[in-house]
Amino acid sequence: MDRVEPTPAIITLTTDFGLQDAYVGSMKGVILSIHPHVRIVDITHELPAHRILPAAYLLREACPRFPPGTVHVAVVDPGVGGQRTPLLLKIDDRFYVGPDNGMFGLLMADLPLQGAWRLERREHFLHPVSNTFHGRDVFAPVAAHLAAGTPPDAFGPAAADPSSLSLPAHHEETGTLRGQVVWIDRFGNCITNLTDKVVSRWARGASFTVHTASKKIAGISTSYESTPEGEALSLVNSMGYLEVACNQARADRALGLREGDPVVLERVPTGDGRS
Repeated sequence: MDRVEPTPAIITLTTDFGLQDAYVGSMKGVILSIHPHVRIVDITHELPAHRILPAAYLLREACPRFPPGTVHVAVVDPGVGGQRTPLLLKIDDRFYVGPDNGMFGLLMADLPLQGAWRLERREHFLHPVSNTFHGRDVFAPVAAHLAAGTPPDAFGPAAADPSSLSLPAHHEETGTLRGQVVWIDRFGNCITNLTDKVVSRWARGASFTVHTASKKIAGISTSYESTPEGEALSLVNSMGYLEVACNQARADRALGLREGDPVVLERVPTGDGRS
């Protein structure tokens, strides 16, 4: 019988480091020096610098798509070298290594947290440990040792209450649902904090318009091509959030939208005067 080789362990990397410096390459070198047969997958290194919410949003979308047992390293770490705790989490049978700054909060809000450990056992770190590059000296070696079979509790004691993070609150009023733009992607699509479930519960099947500062949009489209090229629309994106977009154009520029700007849904009055 032919011998079946085991599937290599997977480590993913998500950072705000960009690719023009040595940072990402250094992390990969550390990982491969410890575990030469691991498969490294880059999710992105182009997150906005120091921004926790966009990182949390991306991690919630991308990381659960990987197989159980995957080790996800995420480094958006404005508090590096400070009081924040280096952390290892197990969420829905996948591992997450990074700073305890809320970056994993959207994952924990939606998926089961199965364990949390403080990274304190320095024998698993690179030495000396820099005060400014824990991605290389702490998170990369921990991920490599974990992928190579070191058990989670070997890295440090259990951690209580990892930092949570939630999207900005939405507000329901008589006939209106108020949200805001929380993220603008590379296409200029303006993603809001309103999930499909929130919108459906509020609308209860009624028609509504979507108001931005400069545009009123009728209802929700099913695709970008539902409107003429360059025209604005709203739709529920692949991650389940309401977004304001333009067909083959940047909605942020066309509509003058920025992160934090309001997006308001308003019920269309019925013939009997009720909304």
